[in-house]
Amino acid sequence: MPKLGKFISSFEVKPVALSLVIGPSVGLMIILFFSLYTIFNKLSTLAFSLSNYTILFLPTLGLVLSYLIVKKLAGGNAGCGTHKLLEAYHYEGGTLYLKDVSVKAIASALTIGFGGSAGLEGPSLLLGGGVASALGKRLNLSQKDIKVCLLSGSAAGLSAIFKAPLTGILFTLEMPYQRDLAKEALIPATISSILAYLTTVQVLGYETLFPLTPRISFPTSIMLAHSVVIGILAAALGIFFTFFFRRLNLLSKYNLLYLSILGGVILGFIGLFMPQVLGVGYGTIRSIVSDNTYAITIYFLIALIFLKIFATSITLNFGGSGGLFIPSIFVGALLGSLYSKIVFNNLNIGIVMAAMAAFIAATNKTPLAGVAFVAETSGPSSIIPTLVAAVVSYFSSGKSSFYREVQPIKEPVEEEKALALLYHLIKEKRILDRLEMIKIKEIMKSEPVSLTENLSIRDAMEICKKHGYRVYPVVTKDGLLLGHVTIEDLIAFPEAKWGLKVEHVLKVSCHINRRRQPKVSHVNNG
Repeated sequence: MPKLGKFISSFEVKPVALSLVIGPSVGLMIILFFSLYTIFNKLSTLAFSLSNYTILFLPTLGLVLSYLIVKKLAGGNAGCGTHKLLEAYHYEGGTLYLKDVSVKAIASALTIGFGGSAGLEGPSLLLGGGVASALGKRLNLSQKDIKVCLLSGSAAGLSAIFKAPLTGILFTLEMPYQRDLAKEALIPATISSILAYLTTVQVLGYETLFPLTPRISFPTSIMLAHSVVIGILAAALGIFFTFFFRRLNLLSKYNLLYLSILGGVILGFIGLFMPQVLGVGYGTIRSIVSDNTYAITIYFLIALIFLKIFATSITLNFGGSGGLFIPSIFVGALLGSLYSKIVFNNLNIGIVMAAMAAFIAATNKTPLAGVAFVAETSGPSSIIPTLVAAVVSYFSSGKSSFYREVQPIKEPVEEEKALALLYHLIKEKRILDRLEMIKIKEIMKSEPVSLTENLSIRDAMEICKKHGYRVYPVVTKDGLLLGHVTIEDLIAFPEAKWGLKVEHVLKVSCHINRRRQPKVSHVNNG
């Protein structure tokens, strides 16, 4: 029984239990959000049926309304929902306010419903995270637990909007870091994703996002070689997309109301000649996956790729709100179709699917989620080539990502977290407000990791390796504080002298005063 209790306590019990509520709650919220988007989309379609020229004004209406309601009601700017979610996870202690995310969901429905080029997954992630964060704060959970709940809610949101629970789980685990996983969210995210999916399909049905593709034969070495090439091409195009998107973001420091008007006008003129670029683009992706694009020329496909990149960057940087996942899928599908036309002179559905997953891996740094998304929404048609292309693209694209500022390479150690938070607050000019909210008890360590003076340097190095801190207090066997050492102090000693005691390092780095020194409670020697 003691072993069973220890095993159970190793999981975050509160987030796991709360995920049973988070899943259905987020599922219901996504149903409301999708219904609102459908209403705006139908109004837009009705207006377009009356006159083709209404497309010149609808995107402007969507962007301006999106900007105004977010500015007035949520006290911030619109943009990519995934970016806001990662910002909350890394720098806001997992805190999202339900009012703010609800306003941004409405703004996204307006933006995309009236023709803005963006995805529904951004607001769905944000809405799911906001519901979970609000529940966690209401129950007075710790900051660590709230962050886990945030990821659990975001997984539920993605699962519900795409009807793809595995994608929601994997995207949530991969999203926070470029080369690491948020492992603590695995169980809660799994539970909430499944429950959100089951809740949503009861109302919206089980139909997948794209038509299921026929099963492809076992991949040959030639097919795998093409997968490697498409992975490299997706990485190159992904680097361009992220670079252009981030560069255009620099313009957002100017008057966003004027930019919203300008961006809407630009989108309107693009839509007049290429309406496929606007909105979520599900119809275009379905056509590609269903092999209905045989009559489209190579030049038209190239134009669609770059106009989609341009339109999406305009939408999300000029006052609109939405996500970048589906635009990445759109561009990836077009890239696969273009490659198929040039190399095979007809559509190779395996290449198209591989290109979609590869482009997601390059721009979002979520290779497994991209593969899962393709398998769940189009069918498990060619998993191995798709996985090969995604992995090649993931590594070939390096650190390029839409969310680079809020997506660390790996989970940082405590000191790196503090510096990252400080930098972010200074950058956002919110340092004083944030510092006034922080209490000492929130940042103190109740069980500090310390070193005893008679510990060998070799053993001390093992403790440093295990815990990852930079500075360690040094105490006597009775817990009397003598001073501190840093990793640099320990490393300065050659390995041949690692048998020496820590007290020798202490004498080098600081003066010892054994009188009137406080005792360190909860001493931990690793």
